[in-house]
Amino acid sequence: MKIYINGRFLTQNTTGVQRVAQEIIKSLDCELLFYKGEPISFEILLPKNQTLKLELKNIKMKKVGHLTGHLWEQLELPFYCKKKLLINFCNTAPALKKEQMVFIHDAAIFSKPEGYSLKFILWYRLLYLFVARFSYKIITVSNFSKGELVRYLPNLKKKISVIPIAANHIDKLKSDESILINNGLDKKDYLFAVSSMHPNKNFKLIINALEQMTSFKGQVVIAGSSNGKVFSKEKYKKNNNIKFIGYVTDEQLKALYKNAKAFIFPSLYEGFGLPPLEAMNMGCPVIVSNAASIPEVCGDAALYFNPNDFQELQNCFNLIYNDETLIKDLKRNGLRRSKKYHWSKTSEELINKIKEVLNENRNYT
Repeated sequence: MKIYINGRFLTQNTTGVQRVAQEIIKSLDCELLFYKGEPISFEILLPKNQTLKLELKNIKMKKVGHLTGHLWEQLELPFYCKKKLLINFCNTAPALKKEQMVFIHDAAIFSKPEGYSLKFILWYRLLYLFVARFSYKIITVSNFSKGELVRYLPNLKKKISVIPIAANHIDKLKSDESILINNGLDKKDYLFAVSSMHPNKNFKLIINALEQMTSFKGQVVIAGSSNGKVFSKEKYKKNNNIKFIGYVTDEQLKALYKNAKAFIFPSLYEGFGLPPLEAMNMGCPVIVSNAASIPEVCGDAALYFNPNDFQELQNCFNLIYNDETLIKDLKRNGLRRSKKYHWSKTSEELINKIKEVLNENRNYT
């Protein structure tokens, strides 16, 4: 029995949702699966402009069609997996295909549209309406996101399931500490943040907090880059306590987590919130907003603040620099919390959902 995977994400830069797709597929590649005594095999269907490669032993990859982008996904991909089950990991899918499972990671396109281009908003809202109506199963990554998606797409209520994601992929990476040397960073002497410049990431709060802390001697290091084609541009004032270091590799990211005094995550809206979990996995204390899915993911292993109150963030900065007992507790609790999430658990839950689909829809096989 063959199940297809939408491989369009292998033509895109790796951000959160592409990371999820890669890690679940790697985990699935290690599984030997059967359904009613028949072996299950996965095959990734790709457009011709594939740029990223995955090292897989069992899952095959195949380039199909002549188009790229949305046109490939909407016109050619459905043809090549006609009447077969298709898994889509990255928020997009063929709009009219029934025999598919679609990961939708959050409802930001409905609840937090500011910062997205009008074209982006119109396309994804329309796509989600069709996907919600026609697809057999929708997967999201937190109970918060499930509630949000059902609020905007009520017909999802009976077909949506939650499968949490993980951060243990970072364990396998070799830490590249050249990023510290090249940027003049001392170990355990900087606070770290990473994300895009999307307004929902709320980096302006960090700047507002630091502008009022004239005696603050620490430094906040921010990694990541903005996507000007989709996200509206946000201008930040220059501040001596803030250092933007741009894009970093996964190996450099690990080094930055590992050596930071604490990790800051001021986001206003997340479907899950992978960076705090990555930081916890590296033994880095985390300072996070108490918004959206973040408390659900971080539990009692984080120092929380109101993302609309820069004074609360200032208090967190002071605690991190003055309370060694708190730092030890956050490290210990963070490591414990991160162990609750593992990509093998994520793939196992996905396999169970796949089997549910097969049981309820014999014509998919």
